[in-house]
Parts: sequence; C-alpha cells; structure tokens
Amino acid sequence: MTTESLIAQQNALLQQLIDLLQQKQPLGFSEAPRPRYIYCNRSQNCLWYWLNDAREVVPISQTALTCMVEKLEFKQVERRGRDTWKIHLHVKADRRYILEAGYDSNFSKSLLSALSVLTPAQLQQPITIEVQAAESDEVLFCRVYVNGELVFAPWDDSTSWKVVAKRAITNVEAANTTRLMKSDSPQESPASKLVGSLN
Repeated sequence: MTTESLIAQQNALLQQLIDLLQQKQPLGFSEAPRPRYIYCNRSQNCLWYWLNDAREVVPISQTALTCMVEKLEFKQVERRGRDTWKIHLHVKADRRYILEAGYDSNFSKSLLSALSVLTPAQLQQPITIEVQAAESDEVLFCRVYVNGELVFAPWDDSTSWKVVAKRAITNVEAANTTRLMKSDSPQESPASKLVGSLN
C-alpha cells in the first residue's frame, strides 16, 4: 500500500469520525429535542405550519421536506373541542417532526398511496415530501420523491384505503426494523479502524 493511499484511507476515517461527532446533540442552549408537529392543511392561509409556544401559527414557506421516515400511525386526537382521527408521519430531518393531517384528507391519501408502493429498501433512504395546493382553497395534495424522482402512486374513489394504509405501515415498519438491525450490528467503529491503521 502506498503512502498516498494510506493517507487517503486515514483522511476518510477521520471524516467518518467528524460525521459521527456532528450527529450528537450539541452542548449549550438549544430547542428541546421533542418533535415539532407540522400541520398539513390549508386552514391557516398557508400549505403547512407549526404552532409556537404561544400557540401562534408559524407558516412554513418551503414546499418540500427531505427526511427519513421513522413511523406511520393513525391517532385519535382532540382538535377544536372534538375527537377526530389523524394520520401522523414521524420523520427525522434537521430535527424530528410529526406531520399531521386528517386521516381522509387528500394529503393523507396521496402520502399513504406513495408509501404503500415504496419498498422497505427505498424507505431506508431519505425521501422528499412536497405539499401541493389544489385549485380549491381547502384542498392540499402531497407528492413524494425518492432520489429526485416522483413516486407514481395513483388512487381514486375505488381505492381500498384499509389495504393501502396497512401496506404503507408495513413498509415503514420493515424499513425501520432493517435500519435498526444494521445500526445495532457489531461493526468495527471508525475510531478502532483509525487506531488500527496508525499501528
């Protein structure tokens, strides 16, 4: 092995160490690590938004979120004094987010349809979720991209949503189970590789 290749290998290992260290929670003041709820609907004159601690609407100007999907679930929640069912998509990006939409909204149907046709292997990679306004003032659609390519997942009035939802949840769970198994598998750490290459 040449000196140049050893230096290149050492630099690659050092970069891996830097990448690992940057993934940790930084010391000092920051926002709480709890997930931020993102409400995916057009009720606040925007496409999606979150609520600050004063319960004020904070519109999100960007129309797309690139993230890792962690969990998909249906939850009964209280909104405006009444119980209603919502879809919750847990994702990880610059922080953890929970995307919330009405379980039978066009946004949820578009999202579920896309997640149901993606393979668990595809869901182990980052996806991009784009909000898209319809002509109607109240309707919001969702587009999903993998590696910059739009996921083609049509649906219509005859779609069996129980089947689609079950397939989407199964795909997300399988992707995360595989991802967790990979991260828990005993592998030589970048630090031990670095020490070994220096000996």
